[in-house]
Amino acid sequence: MFRMIGYELAKLRVQKKNYVMLACHLFFLALCYLAFRSAQGRFFQRFDRTMNFHLENLNDYLDGLFFARVAMVPTFIVLMPILVATLAGDTVAGEMQDGSLKMYVSRARSRSAVLLSKFFAVYLVTLLFCIWFATVNVVVGVMILGVSPTQLVMLTDRMFGTDVVVMGCGGALLRYIASALYFSFSLTALGAITLFFSCIFNRMSAATVTVISLYFVSYVIAALPFSEAIRPYLLSEVMNNAFLFWLSPLPLHKLLLNLAALSLYTAGFLLGAVLTFNCKDLK
Repeated sequence: MFRMIGYELAKLRVQKKNYVMLACHLFFLALCYLAFRSAQGRFFQRFDRTMNFHLENLNDYLDGLFFARVAMVPTFIVLMPILVATLAGDTVAGEMQDGSLKMYVSRARSRSAVLLSKFFAVYLVTLLFCIWFATVNVVVGVMILGVSPTQLVMLTDRMFGTDVVVMGCGGALLRYIASALYFSFSLTALGAITLFFSCIFNRMSAATVTVISLYFVSYVIAALPFSEAIRPYLLSEVMNNAFLFWLSPLPLHKLLLNLAALSLYTAGFLLGAVLTFNCKDLK
Protein backbone atom coordinates (compact mmCIF):
# COMPACT_ATOMS: atom_id res chain seq x y z
CA MET A 1 0.00 0.00 0.00
CA PHE A 2 2.79 2.46 0.92
CA ARG A 3 4.52 1.85 -2.40
CA MET A 4 1.26 2.46 -4.24
CA ILE A 5 0.72 5.72 -2.31
CA GLY A 6 4.24 6.81 -3.23
CA TYR A 7 3.51 6.05 -6.87
CA GLU A 8 0.33 8.14 -6.74
CA LEU A 9 2.18 11.00 -5.05
CA ALA A 10 4.81 10.93 -7.79
CA LYS A 11 2.08 11.26 -10.41
CA LEU A 12 0.42 14.15 -8.58
CA ARG A 13 3.73 15.95 -8.03
CA VAL A 14 4.49 16.40 -11.72
CA GLN A 15 1.10 17.83 -12.65
CA LYS A 16 1.39 21.41 -13.89
CA LYS A 17 -1.85 22.45 -12.19
CA ASN A 18 -0.01 22.38 -8.85
CA TYR A 19 2.38 25.10 -9.94
CA VAL A 20 -0.41 27.10 -11.53
CA MET A 21 -2.24 27.15 -8.20
CA LEU A 22 0.93 28.20 -6.35
CA ALA A 23 1.35 31.10 -8.76
CA CYS A 24 -2.32 32.05 -8.41
CA HIS A 25 -1.98 32.12 -4.63
CA LEU A 26 1.01 34.46 -4.78
CA PHE A 27 -0.88 36.70 -7.21
CA PHE A 28 -3.83 36.67 -4.83
CA LEU A 29 -1.63 37.73 -1.91
CA ALA A 30 -0.19 40.55 -3.99
CA LEU A 31 -3.70 41.83 -4.71
CA CYS A 32 -4.59 41.52 -1.02
CA TYR A 33 -1.56 43.62 -0.10
CA LEU A 34 -2.51 46.31 -2.62
CA ALA A 35 -6.06 46.31 -1.25
CA PHE A 36 -4.77 46.68 2.31
CA ARG A 37 -2.57 49.62 1.37
CA SER A 38 -5.29 51.35 -0.63
CA ALA A 39 -7.94 50.89 2.08
CA GLN A 40 -5.71 52.42 4.79
CA GLY A 41 -7.90 51.01 7.54
CA ARG A 42 -11.17 52.55 6.30
CA PHE A 43 -12.98 49.26 6.75
CA PHE A 44 -12.07 49.43 10.45
CA GLN A 45 -13.77 52.81 10.62
CA ARG A 46 -16.93 51.25 9.21
CA PHE A 47 -16.66 48.41 11.72
CA ASP A 48 -16.21 50.92 14.56
CA ARG A 49 -19.30 52.86 13.46
CA THR A 50 -21.75 50.01 12.73
CA MET A 51 -20.86 47.68 15.62
CA ASN A 52 -20.42 50.35 18.29
CA PHE A 53 -16.95 49.04 19.07
CA HIS A 54 -14.31 51.58 19.98
CA LEU A 55 -10.56 51.19 20.23
CA GLU A 56 -7.93 53.83 19.77
CA ASN A 57 -5.49 53.40 16.90
CA LEU A 58 -7.41 50.58 15.21
CA ASN A 59 -4.91 50.67 12.37
CA ASP A 60 -2.31 49.24 14.75
CA TYR A 61 -4.19 45.92 14.53
CA LEU A 62 -3.58 45.71 10.78
CA ASP A 63 -0.58 43.45 11.29
CA GLY A 64 0.75 40.33 9.58
CA LEU A 65 -1.50 37.87 11.43
CA PHE A 66 -4.57 39.96 10.62
CA PHE A 67 -3.49 39.85 6.97
CA ALA A 68 -3.02 36.06 7.19
CA ARG A 69 -6.49 35.56 8.70
CA VAL A 70 -8.12 37.66 5.98
CA ALA A 71 -6.20 35.82 3.24
CA MET A 72 -7.07 32.43 4.77
CA VAL A 73 -10.78 32.74 4.01
CA PRO A 74 -10.67 32.91 0.18
CA THR A 75 -7.60 30.66 0.09
CA PHE A 76 -9.36 27.74 1.77
CA ILE A 77 -12.96 28.46 0.75
CA VAL A 78 -12.34 29.16 -2.97
CA LEU A 79 -8.83 28.27 -4.17
CA MET A 80 -8.30 25.00 -2.29
CA PRO A 81 -11.69 23.40 -3.17
CA ILE A 82 -10.97 24.04 -6.85
CA LEU A 83 -7.48 22.53 -6.49
CA VAL A 84 -8.69 19.44 -4.59
CA ALA A 85 -11.54 18.82 -7.03
CA THR A 86 -9.11 19.08 -9.94
CA LEU A 87 -6.52 16.76 -8.40
CA ALA A 88 -8.98 14.11 -7.20
CA GLY A 89 -10.99 14.25 -10.41
CA ASP A 90 -7.89 13.42 -12.40
CA THR A 91 -6.86 10.39 -10.33
CA VAL A 92 -9.40 7.97 -11.87
CA ALA A 93 -11.23 9.62 -14.75
CA GLY A 94 -8.10 11.35 -16.01
CA GLU A 95 -6.12 8.11 -16.11
CA MET A 96 -9.07 6.40 -17.74
CA GLN A 97 -9.01 9.02 -20.49
CA ASP A 98 -5.35 8.44 -21.32
CA GLY A 99 -5.69 4.64 -21.05
CA SER A 100 -3.15 4.10 -18.27
CA LEU A 101 -5.65 2.99 -15.62
CA LYS A 102 -6.67 -0.23 -17.38
CA MET A 103 -3.05 -1.34 -17.62
CA TYR A 104 -2.41 -0.38 -13.99
CA VAL A 105 -5.27 -2.46 -12.53
CA SER A 106 -4.61 -5.39 -14.86
CA ARG A 107 -1.73 -6.45 -12.62
CA ALA A 108 -2.22 -8.60 -9.55
CA ARG A 109 -3.41 -5.90 -7.16
CA SER A 110 -6.68 -5.15 -5.42
CA ARG A 111 -8.85 -2.47 -6.98
CA SER A 112 -9.85 -1.34 -3.50
CA ALA A 113 -6.18 -0.88 -2.58
CA VAL A 114 -5.61 1.08 -5.79
CA LEU A 115 -8.46 3.48 -5.02
CA LEU A 116 -7.50 3.86 -1.35
CA SER A 117 -3.92 4.66 -2.34
CA LYS A 118 -5.27 7.40 -4.59
CA PHE A 119 -7.41 8.76 -1.75
CA PHE A 120 -4.52 8.87 0.74
CA ALA A 121 -2.28 10.49 -1.87
CA VAL A 122 -4.87 13.21 -2.44
CA TYR A 123 -5.15 13.69 1.33
CA LEU A 124 -1.37 14.06 1.77
CA VAL A 125 -1.13 16.54 -1.11
CA THR A 126 -4.07 18.49 0.33
CA LEU A 127 -2.39 18.58 3.74
CA LEU A 128 0.87 19.83 2.23
CA PHE A 129 -0.91 22.55 0.26
CA CYS A 130 -2.85 23.66 3.36
CA ILE A 131 0.35 23.89 5.42
CA TRP A 132 2.15 25.71 2.61
CA PHE A 133 -0.61 28.24 1.95
CA ALA A 134 -1.14 28.91 5.67
CA THR A 135 2.61 29.40 6.18
CA VAL A 136 3.00 31.69 3.16
CA ASN A 137 0.06 33.82 4.33
CA VAL A 138 1.75 34.39 7.70
CA VAL A 139 5.26 34.90 6.31
CA VAL A 140 4.14 37.42 3.70
CA GLY A 141 1.91 39.21 6.20
CA VAL A 142 4.60 39.48 8.87
CA MET A 143 7.24 40.60 6.37
CA ILE A 144 5.18 43.51 5.06
CA LEU A 145 3.05 44.46 8.09
CA GLY A 146 4.88 43.21 11.19
CA VAL A 147 3.23 41.71 14.26
CA SER A 148 1.05 43.31 16.91
CA PRO A 149 1.09 41.85 20.47
CA THR A 150 -2.71 42.14 20.57
CA GLN A 151 -4.86 40.52 17.91
CA LEU A 152 -8.31 41.75 16.86
CA VAL A 153 -10.44 38.96 15.36
CA MET A 154 -13.72 40.04 13.77
CA LEU A 155 -16.65 37.60 13.60
CA THR A 156 -19.42 39.98 12.56
CA ASP A 157 -20.96 37.67 9.95
CA ARG A 158 -21.30 34.56 12.10
CA MET A 159 -24.15 35.59 14.44
CA PHE A 160 -22.76 33.84 17.51
CA GLY A 161 -23.34 36.82 19.77
CA THR A 162 -19.65 37.64 19.45
CA ASP A 163 -18.67 40.43 17.07
CA VAL A 164 -15.01 40.67 17.95
CA VAL A 165 -12.48 38.65 19.94
CA VAL A 166 -9.32 40.18 21.37
CA MET A 167 -6.45 37.82 22.17
CA GLY A 168 -2.69 37.62 22.39
CA CYS A 169 -0.38 36.91 19.49
CA GLY A 170 0.46 33.36 20.65
CA GLY A 171 -3.17 32.36 21.07
CA ALA A 172 -4.09 33.80 17.67
CA LEU A 173 -1.27 31.92 15.96
CA LEU A 174 -2.25 28.66 17.66
CA ARG A 175 -5.87 29.02 16.55
CA TYR A 176 -4.70 29.91 13.06
CA ILE A 177 -2.75 26.63 12.88
CA ALA A 178 -5.76 24.69 14.19
CA SER A 179 -7.95 26.31 11.53
CA ALA A 180 -5.54 25.31 8.75
CA LEU A 181 -5.50 21.70 9.98
CA TYR A 182 -9.30 21.71 10.16
CA PHE A 183 -9.46 22.89 6.55
CA SER A 184 -7.09 20.10 5.49
CA PHE A 185 -9.47 17.54 7.04
CA SER A 186 -12.59 19.17 5.61
CA LEU A 187 -11.07 19.30 2.13
CA THR A 188 -10.46 15.56 2.40
CA ALA A 189 -14.24 15.10 2.40
CA LEU A 190 -14.39 17.05 -0.85
CA GLY A 191 -11.65 14.83 -2.21
CA ALA A 192 -13.65 11.69 -1.36
CA ILE A 193 -16.72 13.13 -3.11
CA THR A 194 -14.62 13.94 -6.17
CA LEU A 195 -13.17 10.43 -6.22
CA PHE A 196 -16.71 9.04 -6.23
CA PHE A 197 -17.71 11.09 -9.25
CA SER A 198 -14.34 10.39 -10.87
CA CYS A 199 -15.25 6.69 -10.71
CA ILE A 200 -18.67 7.33 -12.24
CA PHE A 201 -17.64 9.55 -15.14
CA ASN A 202 -15.11 8.68 -17.80
CA ARG A 203 -13.85 12.24 -18.15
CA MET A 204 -11.93 14.24 -15.59
CA SER A 205 -13.64 17.51 -16.52
CA ALA A 206 -17.10 16.05 -15.84
CA ALA A 207 -16.13 14.86 -12.34
CA THR A 208 -14.41 18.13 -11.44
CA VAL A 209 -17.16 20.41 -12.71
CA THR A 210 -19.82 18.32 -10.94
CA VAL A 211 -18.12 18.54 -7.56
CA ILE A 212 -17.25 22.23 -7.85
CA SER A 213 -20.86 22.93 -8.81
CA LEU A 214 -22.18 20.93 -5.84
CA TYR A 215 -19.84 22.75 -3.47
CA PHE A 216 -20.74 26.25 -4.61
CA VAL A 217 -24.46 25.46 -4.83
CA SER A 218 -24.23 24.27 -1.22
CA TYR A 219 -22.37 27.49 -0.34
CA VAL A 220 -25.08 29.65 -1.92
CA ILE A 221 -27.93 27.71 -0.28
CA ALA A 222 -26.25 28.05 3.13
CA ALA A 223 -26.21 31.84 2.69
CA LEU A 224 -29.96 32.08 2.07
CA PRO A 225 -32.03 33.35 5.03
CA PHE A 226 -34.61 30.53 4.84
CA SER A 227 -32.13 27.64 5.04
CA GLU A 228 -31.69 27.51 8.82
CA ALA A 229 -33.05 23.96 9.08
CA ILE A 230 -30.65 22.39 6.59
CA ARG A 231 -27.68 24.76 6.91
CA PRO A 232 -25.81 22.75 9.62
CA TYR A 233 -25.73 19.67 7.35
CA LEU A 234 -24.68 21.30 4.09
CA LEU A 235 -21.25 20.35 2.80
CA SER A 236 -19.92 23.90 2.53
CA GLU A 237 -21.12 24.77 6.02
CA VAL A 238 -19.36 21.91 7.81
CA MET A 239 -16.28 22.34 5.62
CA ASN A 240 -15.85 26.03 6.35
CA ASN A 241 -16.61 26.06 10.08
CA ALA A 242 -12.99 26.56 11.08
CA PHE A 243 -14.02 29.96 12.47
CA LEU A 244 -15.23 28.05 15.55
CA PHE A 245 -11.61 27.95 16.73
CA TRP A 246 -11.70 31.73 17.16
CA LEU A 247 -14.60 31.70 19.63
CA SER A 248 -13.95 31.89 23.34
CA PRO A 249 -14.71 29.54 24.95
CA LEU A 250 -14.23 26.98 22.21
CA PRO A 251 -17.64 25.42 21.30
CA LEU A 252 -16.35 21.87 21.56
CA HIS A 253 -19.76 20.26 21.05
CA LYS A 254 -20.35 22.12 17.78
CA LEU A 255 -16.81 21.36 16.62
CA LEU A 256 -17.22 17.63 17.29
CA LEU A 257 -20.52 17.61 15.40
CA ASN A 258 -18.83 19.21 12.40
CA LEU A 259 -15.98 16.70 12.51
CA ALA A 260 -18.49 13.85 12.74
CA ALA A 261 -20.41 15.21 9.72
CA LEU A 262 -17.19 15.51 7.73
CA SER A 263 -16.23 11.96 8.68
CA LEU A 264 -19.61 10.70 7.47
CA TYR A 265 -19.23 12.58 4.18
CA THR A 266 -15.74 11.16 3.72
CA ALA A 267 -16.55 7.57 4.70
CA GLY A 268 -19.83 7.44 2.76
CA PHE A 269 -18.50 8.76 -0.53
CA LEU A 270 -15.22 6.84 -0.21
CA LEU A 271 -17.18 3.61 0.27
CA GLY A 272 -19.31 4.51 -2.74
CA ALA A 273 -16.16 5.17 -4.75
CA VAL A 274 -14.63 1.81 -3.78
CA LEU A 275 -17.80 -0.10 -4.69
CA THR A 276 -18.18 1.77 -7.98
CA PHE A 277 -14.53 1.29 -8.91
CA ASN A 278 -14.67 -2.44 -8.19
CA CYS A 279 -17.74 -2.85 -10.42
CA LYS A 280 -16.61 -0.49 -13.16
CA ASP A 281 -15.79 -1.82 -16.61
CA LEU A 282 -12.52 -0.14 -17.50
CA LYS A 283 -12.32 0.41 -21.24
